[in-house]
Amino acid sequence: MTDGAAPPVPPSPARGRGVGLLLVAASGLCFGMLPIFNRQAAALGLGVPTFLAVRFLVAGAALWAWLALRGPRPRLRGGQVAGFAGMGLLYVVESGLYFASSRRIPVALTALLLYLYPVLVALWEWMAGRHRLAGRDRVALVASLLGTALAVGSPGRGTDALGLAMGLATAFGYTAYMLLGARLQKGVPALVASAWIMGTAGLLYLALALATHRWEPALALKAWRPLLGLAVVGTLLPIPMLLAGMARIGAARASVVSTLEPLGACLFGALFLGELLGPWQWLGAALILGAVVLLSAERTPEEPLAER
Repeated sequence: MTDGAAPPVPPSPARGRGVGLLLVAASGLCFGMLPIFNRQAAALGLGVPTFLAVRFLVAGAALWAWLALRGPRPRLRGGQVAGFAGMGLLYVVESGLYFASSRRIPVALTALLLYLYPVLVALWEWMAGRHRLAGRDRVALVASLLGTALAVGSPGRGTDALGLAMGLATAFGYTAYMLLGARLQKGVPALVASAWIMGTAGLLYLALALATHRWEPALALKAWRPLLGLAVVGTLLPIPMLLAGMARIGAARASVVSTLEPLGACLFGALFLGELLGPWQWLGAALILGAVVLLSAERTPEEPLAER
């Protein structure tokens, strides 16, 4: 006999997918706010080293505190720790280029250039003999190159060439980060890997700021609003949302939904900075993001999706 209580109804797979899609979408939009907070801090005179040192130190400390509250965590081998420290160094290079670029060229353009990384990853895998360039890959490659040409336009007409070069270099740096992460993160919880990477990045940025006499605590206090937005909206909220959403819908769908990040950057750049893309740049954006969708359709559900 039973006590008359109805058995619990398990959540439907469709509802779980819907929640996952919303979480990843919200994560992408949060990441799209990163260059806005960067511009706000720049307007107050805060340099990139202090800006990013505070971001990664706060995020790393929060992740380590969360892991400590959750109890014992898996022990990493010395080689794994060194590898994640290397990823932290790559993250320093990539994020520094990204934020420096978005201070020189429209934030939407920096975000779009970053999203060349899926094509670069596919090209590297092909050159290494681990991936065959199928017809879909070739279409994605052509679309991404044409889209980049349209999005960049004519650099000689008032566009900052150094900012464009930094934006392109960001995609290459993120490609190296993704390739290394795909090897190191196997069997390691994403939050543990993120804690090591962000903690390392924070310490490296702090060391860089001190060594170059660009540690600016007084300006950081003055720029507390964009710093708070950077730490919370741009880091602490989107990373767990991305991981939780990816667990529900898989990396392939998550990578497609994450293209809301550059679209969000386009929207926020127009709303907060008055930066509007031209018709040809919008066409270029559509080609770049279409290439991401094409490549994502071939990803395996277990393949990791790195967080911004």
